[in-house]
Amino acid sequence: MIGYQEALTDSFLSEVRYGGKYIFTHAEDRHEQLGQFKNDFARYLMELKSLTKSEEVANSLSRVEQFHRQYHELFDREVGYIRAKQTYAQSRYQQERDKVFESAMNEFERLKILLQTDLHDKLQGIDRAARAARQIAITMMLIAMLLGTWFSFRISKSIAAPPEALKLTTEADFLIPAKLWSKRLTTVARNILTSLKRRLALSKCLATRKGTIKR
Repeated sequence: MIGYQEALTDSFLSEVRYGGKYIFTHAEDRHEQLGQFKNDFARYLMELKSLTKSEEVANSLSRVEQFHRQYHELFDREVGYIRAKQTYAQSRYQQERDKVFESAMNEFERLKILLQTDLHDKLQGIDRAARAARQIAITMMLIAMLLGTWFSFRISKSIAAPPEALKLTTEADFLIPAKLWSKRLTTVARNILTSLKRRLALSKCLATRKGTIKR
């Protein structure tokens, strides 16, 4: 999501840059280029809205959208005057646009901090889950090893001193489930270790990813 935020900011800066060029040169190709970046802005904003689950991030995106709309309302008025070849208070419009631009950039920075905090919280959650899974896996592996050792001891004892028929039946009824439980615990422990490795890999990927998005 941080990658989309950076792309959103870059799109807005490009809009402002080409908007300024249009006001200075009155060249329509500059206005067309601005329109392309405006479309990019709308696309990245939609992506961020669809991905966010944080109320704070959603509110920040709403403010960014509001500042973006205010900027273009002022700009479109100037475009109308320019195309109609009418005189207007250009300096006043410039001041108003500068105020909106500054507010928008402050909100972009706040949005970036919110997204970084959200990512950090997710990484911490994954790390805590990974540590808990590792502890469970180690415990279950130890239990499986103890059961396996105990099972081997009982087998060797039964071979050294064959029990009576009734005792054999009783021990068999107990040893077979014990062996099955040992195998099950070993399988579960292996599955937990596999899940742990995946979580750690995901945590490392999220921590190092910068999310560069090409336009």
